[in-house]
Amino acid sequence: MQRRYTPLTNSQWEVIKQFLNCGRKRRLWLRRVFDAILYITRTGCQWRNLSQTRFPAWSAVYS
Repeated sequence: MQRRYTPLTNSQWEVIKQFLNCGRKRRLWLRRVFDAILYITRTGCQWRNLSQTRFPAWSAVYS
């Protein structure tokens, strides 16, 4: 059982990336957005409490 939040590994991201539309240009890196969503679900913190040094702005992740 995993007790703490850990970011996605490269092999995990390769599996998830297949299901996302990664072909178009984006302002944000989808991997960091996905990591932020996993962090929210794992820790239960509020959206506005996302660390901006580790993740994109909370409003961008929320959108």
